[in-house]
Formats: sequence, C-alpha cells, structure tokens
Amino acid sequence: MATGDPVTRRIIFGTYVVPTYSIEGEEESVRHTEFQVSPGKTLGGKGSASINEDQWGDGWVSFSHHKGYWEEQDDIWDLQGETWTGELEITTTLANHQLVDNSISADLAFLYIKNTGDTEVVGVSLTGSSGTRVIYIPPNGSVHLRGDGTNLDCNDIYVRAEANTTTIEWLIAKE
Repeated sequence: MATGDPVTRRIIFGTYVVPTYSIEGEEESVRHTEFQVSPGKTLGGKGSASINEDQWGDGWVSFSHHKGYWEEQDDIWDLQGETWTGELEITTTLANHQLVDNSISADLAFLYIKNTGDTEVVGVSLTGSSGTRVIYIPPNGSVHLRGDGTNLDCNDIYVRAEANTTTIEWLIAKE
C-alpha cells in the first residue's frame, strides 16, 4: 500500500492486562488472587494495522468452512455451524505447518495466533522452517504482532507443537 493511499481495510486490536498475584491460604489447597500494589493500574493498549483489501483468499483467517468460500454458501449456511472450524491441528514438526504457502511472499502486515489447546506449548517461527527465531505461546495464550513492511513476509511464518498435537486459531494478513 503506497503512502497516501486511502485505507481500505484495517484490523483493530487491543490488549488488556490486570497485574495480579496468587496467594496461598493457611490450608495448602486454598488459593486466591489479589491485585498487585504496583503498578496499581491495568496495562495494555489499542492499535490498528492497515492491510491490503486484496488478500490471497479466504485462507488468511483460520475460520473456514468445508465449502471453502462465503460465496459458495447456500441459503441456510447458518444452520450448519457444527461444520465450521476455526482451528488447525498442529504436530511437533515445524516444516509441516506453514500458515501461508510459498507463493505469498508479500510483506506481513498483521499476525494473530491463539493456542487453543489445554496442555501443549506452541512455537511460532518468524524465519521459516529453520525456526531460528521462535515465539512460544502457552496453552490458551495468544500473540499478535505487526510486520515492519520489509523484513517479515507472510510465508515466513511456521508453527509447531512442543511435545504433542495441539490446535491454533490464526489471522495472517499481507500489506
């Protein structure tokens, strides 16, 4: 997207963190959470990422349907909710899980990945299947980042589970 072009599509995102700590009561099995004294406030922020209106297809988000595209849905698509999926099952082999195929070498504008599994850590490589730079996402955790417009391409993103199979949801958009 050239400077000065009108923005045709944006992803609006935000984070919200409440600093707390866990206290164990007199009985070892009783715990409760208290707010931390410092910083004494919530942390977080909001932002938006401008993305290209022309993504490579419906595959830039993980919520897909067995029929493929919105245009192919019949008049009662909403009655088939059980067939929708927003998750990708991943294994421990990094090379098997490239989020975007090699033909999409466009600059990455935004990436969001949520580990929807309950027990396994997900590793996210930003440098291809070599995995030299890895972000670790704990169970039920998520990460989002914006690309810098020059050094990170959509096809550089690979994911893997640390020890066993798990699932993720994602959104990956090009500039």
